[in-house]
Amino acid sequence: MVAPAQHQPAFVLHRRAYRETSAIVEYLTRDFGRIAAVVRGVRGRGRNRRAEPFDLLSIGWRGRGQLVTVTDTEPVHSRVLVGERLYAGLYLNELLTRTLRHEDPAPTLFEQYDAALGLLAAAGDMEAALRCFERRLLEEIGYAIPLDVEAQRGEPLQADLHYRFDGEGFRPLRSDLGDAVRRGVVGRGADIAAIAADDYSRPEVRRLAKRLFRHALHPHLGATPLRTRQLIRQAYHRPPQ
Repeated sequence: MVAPAQHQPAFVLHRRAYRETSAIVEYLTRDFGRIAAVVRGVRGRGRNRRAEPFDLLSIGWRGRGQLVTVTDTEPVHSRVLVGERLYAGLYLNELLTRTLRHEDPAPTLFEQYDAALGLLAAAGDMEAALRCFERRLLEEIGYAIPLDVEAQRGEPLQADLHYRFDGEGFRPLRSDLGDAVRRGVVGRGADIAAIAADDYSRPEVRRLAKRLFRHALHPHLGATPLRTRQLIRQAYHRPPQ
């Protein structure tokens, strides 16, 4: 049960209409994690712009329980994302609403989310921002991937060998490489080490990391496909992956 608070740093993750001029807003807060709150006066004529995605806010609320009421909202700074970076930001928001439990504090993830939005807004490396965040999210929900040792024997990964991800870690590949790649996530030890170092400068590392984190996150996202992936495919005419 979330307690009343004041001056809490928060980002808007999602909102939906509630009554005539209000909205129910999902926030990511620094000290309380994900919370749901009623925000009044954000719809209709004369609405205030204080429940927009990607803006860092300072909020206060009253009430106890799963749905509180926001009493104070002050802008700290705003970020404008456009084009593909807008979809990337919405993708991060959807990941958080799908995976984080309500009222589960995650201050480190809050900072990582803030950093990812900063990179997206400043025309930084979008792929690196997304992959770094996906990795930290898995760590936060208790499913960190060992990227330096074999899953079974605990021995260091060898740079020139190929490994297969089995859902928990990497195991040495003992089957045909082409068949294994078609059936799962396979990568060289050197590329896995680059992911461990958050080094996404090489295209093959980017491709491996995208497959790896998508595979690892899938069990935690529920049965419904991510809406943002569908929007990206429609906007950029990309085939399903």
